[in-house]
Amino acid sequence: MLEEQGIVLSVHGNAAEVVVENKSTCSSCAVKNGCGTSLLASLFPQRKRSFWASNPVHAQAGDRVLIGLDESALQTASLLLYVVPLLGMIGGAMVGTWLASQHTPLMVEAVSTGAGIAGFFLALLMARKTGARLSAHNRYQARILRVLSPRPLSVDPKQLLKIQ
Repeated sequence: MLEEQGIVLSVHGNAAEVVVENKSTCSSCAVKNGCGTSLLASLFPQRKRSFWASNPVHAQAGDRVLIGLDESALQTASLLLYVVPLLGMIGGAMVGTWLASQHTPLMVEAVSTGAGIAGFFLALLMARKTGARLSAHNRYQARILRVLSPRPLSVDPKQLLKIQ
């Protein structure tokens, strides 16, 4: 289970809008002063993002919570997002090469390139439809695992979402 801390912005039924801050691990690294990645991370501000999570623990607006996502769900989503379009592009290019070699041998590269691009976008469309279908399952949704600290006296959602 992948876990992250966040703050509940609002609650609607069994779901809660939660804000989390993107973190860079560079701040805890011993060699951050001599690292190019650390330099790049310092150029981009840390952003806060919000999303919806199921709320089985009945957290309220302003609560600091622990959010969890199943690791296998993240792996499946990563494969769907990265591998499927890549395979579509390669498969399209292979089919385009085969078709062009059978019918128009002088245009093999152009047909192969066009078919590869078409295969990429077709696979991307299929991945999007599959992702939308999978997102309806609880396994692929983030959920609030527990409340870490009670809410403060007041919460201003606009202040929580401001970029630092």
